[in-house]
Amino acid sequence: MTRTYAISLYLLVLYPVLFLTFNPSVTPIIAGVSTLIGLSYCAWSAYGHFLKPRPHHPYRLIGHAILLFWLGIVLNVVLALLPSRFHPVWSDALANVTLTLFLLLTALTLARLIVWSSFRQKRLLYLDGFILFGMSLVFGYVMILQYVPDFARTTVELIAMTIYALCFMALILFFMILYTTGLRGAPQHRILIQAVALFCFTNFGYYTFLIRDQLDIAAFFLPLYPLSLFGLIRYFRQVPPSITYIYTLSRPYLPYVSLVLLLVWISFFKVPNIVYVLAITLLFSLFLIRQYFSERLNQQLLEEHEVVQLDLAKRVKEKTALLELRKEEYRRLFLDHPEPILQVNRTGTLQTMNPAAIRRFGRQLSERLSHQLRQEVVRLETSRKLLLQDDSLTYDTTLIPVPDQDYVYVLLADITETLEQQQWLEGLGYHDVLTRLPNRRYFENFLQERLTQITAGSLLFIDLDGFKQINDSYGHDAGDYVLQETANRLRLHLRNDEVAARLGGDEFIVFLPRSKADTILYTEELIAQLNQPFLFNDSAMSVTPSIGIARYPDDGATTSLLLIRADEAMYSVKQHEKNAYRFK
Repeated sequence: MTRTYAISLYLLVLYPVLFLTFNPSVTPIIAGVSTLIGLSYCAWSAYGHFLKPRPHHPYRLIGHAILLFWLGIVLNVVLALLPSRFHPVWSDALANVTLTLFLLLTALTLARLIVWSSFRQKRLLYLDGFILFGMSLVFGYVMILQYVPDFARTTVELIAMTIYALCFMALILFFMILYTTGLRGAPQHRILIQAVALFCFTNFGYYTFLIRDQLDIAAFFLPLYPLSLFGLIRYFRQVPPSITYIYTLSRPYLPYVSLVLLLVWISFFKVPNIVYVLAITLLFSLFLIRQYFSERLNQQLLEEHEVVQLDLAKRVKEKTALLELRKEEYRRLFLDHPEPILQVNRTGTLQTMNPAAIRRFGRQLSERLSHQLRQEVVRLETSRKLLLQDDSLTYDTTLIPVPDQDYVYVLLADITETLEQQQWLEGLGYHDVLTRLPNRRYFENFLQERLTQITAGSLLFIDLDGFKQINDSYGHDAGDYVLQETANRLRLHLRNDEVAARLGGDEFIVFLPRSKADTILYTEELIAQLNQPFLFNDSAMSVTPSIGIARYPDDGATTSLLLIRADEAMYSVKQHEKNAYRFK
């Protein structure tokens, strides 16, 4: 912001002074002195930012260019102050060599910023740059170049001015290409656009009046040179960000507007016929080429659009068909499921039910079942399972909330008979009352039959280390809880054809018809589970398992032999390490 204020103050002070003191002999002196002061600051700044740092700045070329421009202006001012006998004609041409080198180095720097490899993809944008350059070239010829031969005093001066003009045209060409192919968007790029555009405007304006011997008016353009060079320093002192190419035409109307303005201009100014014909032919040729590539690009875009539309329509059709299939699957699942399925809202009000539910309950649920559902669905956040009672029946119930919807699916499975059978088994003495696991009698009968059906398996004999201390420290209720929770953790990763049983006390057995590797995985998971604390009445209790493993048929072909081998392996673990497992 301070820099902006300084520039504004520079312009607001200097130009009123130039207007108030407008005089053919005074105005050039004031403008020249102020320009020399501004350029001296730019030269000092360029030296500090580009030439002094080590390692070398990647854009030190722009620093050399600004110093050369400053040197050229200093030489011109010194020559202007010398008497004519010490100011030969050829000295002006020599002094202007530094200005020509400034243009050449700046043009090369702008050329470095152009990503030339993008030409094939961005032909239209490059053509726009060439068209704008053509406009500038014709405009420069009409305003300046056609008068150069008459203005030059010697052949050497004519050659020097011609080379200067060619370097200036090269700078304009690279700037136009850089501008049309992507130099826009970021604030840093706008700084470069403003700086180069201001320099081109200043150079055109200065030489337009200088070549007509109107030095007093040309002097008004001199103070703008330091501003343009200061913009270049601001842009290049930090390594410029890479140019982001936007794959759309930038201001496509600009070449057309420029062409119209140029045609009007050269129509009203005196221009040699050969220049007029060449300018019109060149510019219209560029426009025809641009139109050709534009039509090709449009055709390519239309074809790609058609392909995308067809692909999109195909995908939409496939997704729609898949959605309809899923809807039908869910509908059939709901209608044909053999167990009752209910849909209730978040207040527990029944919305719909499948045919199995209608056959079971009729059109309304009993008051007791409805009351239990209302209590559960109101606070339901994720799917959960629970048991619901309805008179003498017990339902294994699954509640499934539907995301972003105000209803819940309720799946009911009547497990009354299963519970009765379980109670009957317990009455026969096949289950442990405390842990609800099968007891030794059930396990031996089960395993005797199971061994005839498999080729390999593992019997795990588990003893809880530290269980006696829990009974002594926390009481038998705590010990019973540990046994019950141990049973739950044993069952956690069992498959349907696997069984866990309690032998008595703190001893458990598990049979797994698995490979040795899978047995190891289960055992390690079981140890990790049993190492978790047992929380009872705000107390955290811990036990560790000692596990002995016997492999069928390697360690034994009968239930009793496997139990003996697993027991031996367990005692070996208990004596040496604990909280571990060992194969026989």
